[in-house]
Amino acid sequence: MKAGKMILAVIAAVIFSSCSLLKFPARPNSAKYSAIVNYDFSQPEMIAAGKYDWTNSDITAECFPVKGKGQANVNFIVKHFARSISTEAALKELDNEGLRPATIEELLAFGAKYPDEQRKCPVIALVSVSADSSGSRRVACLYGCDSWRGLGLSFIDNRWGDCCRFLAVGK
Repeated sequence: MKAGKMILAVIAAVIFSSCSLLKFPARPNSAKYSAIVNYDFSQPEMIAAGKYDWTNSDITAECFPVKGKGQANVNFIVKHFARSISTEAALKELDNEGLRPATIEELLAFGAKYPDEQRKCPVIALVSVSADSSGSRRVACLYGCDSWRGLGLSFIDNRWGDCCRFLAVGK
């Protein structure tokens, strides 16, 4: 891994594991959004539409192929649990609320339409999983700050920090 990628990976890990150091709402909440997902776009076109300042080079069409055809208007819920949570617990809570995690295509459409949301807090798509060269499973996520936005990958076995939000869709 190149030095620049290593530094970004460390920064992302710190953000996801220690968000409690940041000032975010202390109680759980959800926000509703909608966006059109164009499944006829290639994955590079979907990424380009988001105008990210940085994209993890492991997010490729081979690792995360576009699934679907045509266009769909998708209603999203951005779920905030307001506590550190495991992937398994987050998936279970989403399921109990009649929600499923968003796909990478949905995450990319959300990021393109609502670019400032990821500046507030990381937004994770728990269903889009890929294994890297070492076999570690990672999921797509949006994160950033006032001056930049990124499309990255985070280890699915993380314990997600209390600032993380999870992009979901009704079943």
